Amino acid sequence: MTHTPITLQPADDRKGTVVVRHYPDVRIHTYISPPDGFLVNTHMIEGPEKLVLFDGQLLNTYAAEVAAYASRLGKPVEQIIVSHAHPDHWAGLEVLAARFPTASNAALPAVTDQIRMGGETMLAGLRRAYGGRVAALHTLPTATITLGRQTIAGVPFEFRELQDIESDVQLLALMPEQQILLAFDLLFAPRDHAFTVAPHFDHWISVLETHQGMEGYETILIGHDLLTDRAGFEATMAYLRIAKACYTQAPDGSSYAQALKAAFPDRLQPGWADFSGRVLFNRPRHQPPSAEQGQKSDTQM
Repeated sequence: MTHTPITLQPADDRKGTVVVRHYPDVRIHTYISPPDGFLVNTHMIEGPEKLVLFDGQLLNTYAAEVAAYASRLGKPVEQIIVSHAHPDHWAGLEVLAARFPTASNAALPAVTDQIRMGGETMLAGLRRAYGGRVAALHTLPTATITLGRQTIAGVPFEFRELQDIESDVQLLALMPEQQILLAFDLLFAPRDHAFTVAPHFDHWISVLETHQGMEGYETILIGHDLLTDRAGFEATMAYLRIAKACYTQAPDGSSYAQALKAAFPDRLQPGWADFSGRVLFNRPRHQPPSAEQGQKSDTQM
């Protein structure tokens, strides 16, 4: 797929970074929050006449920057899609929904259910750390993402559902005409630590191996930090293999994080390992999913 080089948008007074990729009839604007927002990405897909936004940021300030940038593109937002139920990807929906009241907020049914059941508790915990920078009430997606092929904002997508990876349930989106994979938190940039907040190590690796075999999808849009390429598959699998061993041996979250940082001393965002250790070891302790469990089908390739 031929496209113009990646361009970096001038910052003006914006704290986040915006990277733009140009394709015939489509532009992809990726907003990357500063580190205190976990470098969360909002991918704004600009079609011929409308926009579709993927993920809503953690902090209200950065959601407002996304809203301001999207508004300057001069096209209505048709839909805002949440990839999974971790609050760094949806807490800012309150801001985006207010700015774009005619846009539908959508997610997979299981993702919406998780936000409905646990959203208030998650936000309460975040407000202890961030105060009023995080929404007080969750904004629930009201539209449902249907699996398979569909067109949004004039852009063809194919939607798939993944289970037991970085989160319990996550959307995967393909843009077949541009051969772009929106992987979100399925994989991480090779330069960064990964979030490992659930002990799905074996099955997560299995899903990565399956999608690594997809041909043609060289551009991969992820959930945190700069977009990556196919190197992200091997880098994430290598990280998960070590993370599984650390999880098995570590007595607590702090030890788990220290072991990961020692194993990957050159990776950026070591605080993500600390965060993962706190969350992972706050769950009921059990063995990672068995090989038999790992055989269940996530998607049709």
